[in-house]
Amino acid sequence: MAETKTTTKATAAKAAAPKKSATKSATAVKTAATKAVAVKAPAKNAATKAAPVKATTTAKTAPKATVKAPVKPTGKTAEKKVAKPVATGKIRVTMVHGLASCTKRQIRTAKALKLSRPGDTRELPNLPSIIGACKKLEHLVKVEKI
Repeated sequence: MAETKTTTKATAAKAAAPKKSATKSATAVKTAATKAVAVKAPAKNAATKAAPVKATTTAKTAPKATVKAPVKPTGKTAEKKVAKPVATGKIRVTMVHGLASCTKRQIRTAKALKLSRPGDTRELPNLPSIIGACKKLEHLVKVEKI
C-alpha cells in the first residue's frame, strides 16, 4: 500500500504540473501584451487621440511623417555677406600717463599696443580692434591720425 501512495502522489504531482504551466503561459502572454502597450508613447493632446488600440505583439506602427525645413537657395542666387570697409591709413598712439594705478586688464591692453611707459609712441594700422583698445585706455593715451 505504501507503493500506491507513492505512485498516487507522483501521479497527482504530474497531473497538477500541466495546469500550473498552462496558467504560467497564459500569464506570460498577458504580461507580454501589457508590456507592449506600456512601450507605446502617450498622445500629446486630445485632438491627436484615436480609438483605443488593442494590445497585440505582432502589430507594427507606421512611421511618422517628418517635417522638412524650407531649403535656402545656394550659389549665385544666395545673398552674399558684405564685409565692412576697413579704414585705411595709420594712427600714432602716444602714452601720456603711467600704468601705476591701472587695472590688470588695462595693463595687458597697453602691453598689446606695445606701450610700456609714458612717452612711448607707436604707429599702428587704423583697424577697429586697435581703435577699441585705444578707447579702453582713453585716459592714458593720445591718438592722432597720420
